[in-house]
Amino acid sequence: MRQLKWTSFYLLLLFFYLETPSHAFLDDFRRDIKERLDPGQSYGLYQKVLEVEAPFEFVCSRIETNISQSDWELISNWDLDAPDVCHTRARVYLLRNQDYDRTVLSKGPRHLIFLPVRIGVYEEGSKVVVVFTNPEFLTKVFFADLPFSEQDEMIGLAKEVREDLVTFCVKGMEGTILTQQLPPFRNDRDVRFFWSRFLDHLDIVQAVPVRKDPAVTLKEVCDRIVKTSSKSESGWKVISRTMVEDQACILGVTQKNTEDQALNFSGLKWPAILGREPCSGIYHLTQFPIEILVFVEEGEVRVGILDQFWRMRFYLWDNPYRTGSIFLARDPNFSSRIYKSLLQLIQNP
Repeated sequence: MRQLKWTSFYLLLLFFYLETPSHAFLDDFRRDIKERLDPGQSYGLYQKVLEVEAPFEFVCSRIETNISQSDWELISNWDLDAPDVCHTRARVYLLRNQDYDRTVLSKGPRHLIFLPVRIGVYEEGSKVVVVFTNPEFLTKVFFADLPFSEQDEMIGLAKEVREDLVTFCVKGMEGTILTQQLPPFRNDRDVRFFWSRFLDHLDIVQAVPVRKDPAVTLKEVCDRIVKTSSKSESGWKVISRTMVEDQACILGVTQKNTEDQALNFSGLKWPAILGREPCSGIYHLTQFPIEILVFVEEGEVRVGILDQFWRMRFYLWDNPYRTGSIFLARDPNFSSRIYKSLLQLIQNP
């Protein structure tokens, strides 16, 4: 009994002298448990922001003008290889803001894998539709390894990014402005249980020791991947190249055949007797390009890519009985082929 009293006394002293850290720890513990049990808010990975009856090129030109009049920079854009059955044009815009890039980098270079920000434009009958990947949900997943205070900081920034994206997409347009979230839908509990360990799925596939200036080595590695892609017989090409503070290089790569297959599978019903909806998943276009991250860490220049099956589930798995099952049943090796071909781009001299 006496020993129990002394133990209680020491515990009270500990809580007295470490009151603030203890409270912070308990608050984080309660929040973690709550998010593991409570579904919380639901998010669509993609957001439809505008439908307008106007020429495709007019809408694209207006978006480009809006971006040029802001503190954002247009990195690149290209027309995707949409499936022939869709009879549509589809274009993706890649954007960056250097202050935002630096803030992401300050949380650790591996978090840069979710950049750059993307806007998609495609035709749907007589209308042109504009969508973007939801920066708030992306941030919840790609920063879930950080303390809650830092997560909240990044989510606050993501909300500002989303407001900027809405402005780019609707300013100067005369159409129907929407805030429609599109699948796959996930909630806070999904993030905490299933998607919070993205760093486990970032594979470091090459490491080059830094023997001189890290920025020089970083540039050399990026240059080599770009050069290899330009000679690739498999059709992979670098769509974008973004340097972040001479500490990281984000390469966006794509391949026409991969675009066609991914968008063709998106939106198909399972089982097949339920029919085909080959174009209902065209809004998944901002899953492209696929990211290759080259960054400086612990005296090395490292090259990382996401596990492609994880990435495919993240961007395309609308629910277990539609897109996910279609990919597994029709082409179970699709993601592994993408992964292997990316390795060839990175590891070939």
